[in-house]
This record gives sequence, structure tokens and C-alpha cells, in this order.
Amino acid sequence: MKDLRSVLLPAASLISLLSLAACGGGGGADQHKPDLAANAPDPLNFCPQVAVLQQAQTVTLFTPGRSDVASRLSTAQITSLSGACAFKKKDKAPLLEVKFTNNFLADNGPANNGQPVTLPWFVAITQGSHILDKKEYRITLKFNGNMSTTAATSKPVKIDLPATPDSAKLEILTGFEMTPEQLSYAAAHPNAAP
Repeated sequence: MKDLRSVLLPAASLISLLSLAACGGGGGADQHKPDLAANAPDPLNFCPQVAVLQQAQTVTLFTPGRSDVASRLSTAQITSLSGACAFKKKDKAPLLEVKFTNNFLADNGPANNGQPVTLPWFVAITQGSHILDKKEYRITLKFNGNMSTTAATSKPVKIDLPATPDSAKLEILTGFEMTPEQLSYAAAHPNAAP
């Protein structure tokens, strides 16, 4: 299992749950055959990197047509992601199952009045600068009572990839789906946080 708990670290730690056991044969010529399984690459080395896209990690919401402090509904952030990459076989084809969740934090801005905040977010499979696949999700964060901040965890996202060296060249990126105005605000306010 490959641990994907880092948010922006370049590489995640690797914990292998696969054990390769050599099946011993009898004596004779079988003893001198090379053990191909022992020399085969570990399929977990083909797990892609999973990370939060830094430019889409924090979003600030305002009432329509305004962007002053009094009209701020919420600032939300993807605080971390956690998950794993595991080897499995499906219909005799070796696969990598990448499964992870995002952790969100949002504040109750001056113009929000404790209303739930629904945020669109995405998962994209990329190779270099090319987006190969992208899916959008939504998460609703609720403020109970007079809470100034609230947290939530997404439902698990599961992605199956071939257990081949090409999968190691992929990157799975997650972040908020943002308008051009929200992207501009985030770039101009890099320290914004809930």
C-alpha cells in the first residue's frame, strides 16, 4: 500500500502490503531456475503522485458582484488528503487502485450568517501539462450553532489504473473548481485561510 497522506510533498512514503513468496519445488533442475517473481518490479512503484493543486487549494466566496470584506461568505481550504495506492487484480488484469479523501475547512464569513456552504471541487488525472480525465464533485459544509469554522471529509474517490510503468508518469491532482475571479483573488491573497 502506498501512503498518500502528504498534501504537497513531492513523494509519498511507500508501504508494501504485497509479499512475494517463492513456491519451492523439488530438487533437480528446478533449483537452478531464476526466480522471476523476485526480480520483477514491485507494481506499487507504478503508483502515481496524488497532490492538492496549490493554485486551487484555497477559495474565497463573496456575495454576487462584490469583493469587499463585509461581503465575504466564506474562505475554504483543502487542508490535506489521505489515502492509499494498492495492487489488485480484476478480471486477471493487474491494476492499481488509488483511493483517497480530501479534508476541507471553511469559515463562516461576515455575510454568510451561518448558512451551509457548498463547494465544487475536482479530481484530474494529468500527464505533464495534459489533462487526461477530470471529474467534478461537491461538498457541503454546515455551521452548527455559532461555529466560526467547520470541517468535512469527502467521500472516498477511487481510481483504477493499469499496473504498468506508464501509470507512474501520471499525476492525480485535486482542488477547488474556481471562477477566473476566484483564481485572481487567490493569487492576490496567497495567505488567505479559514
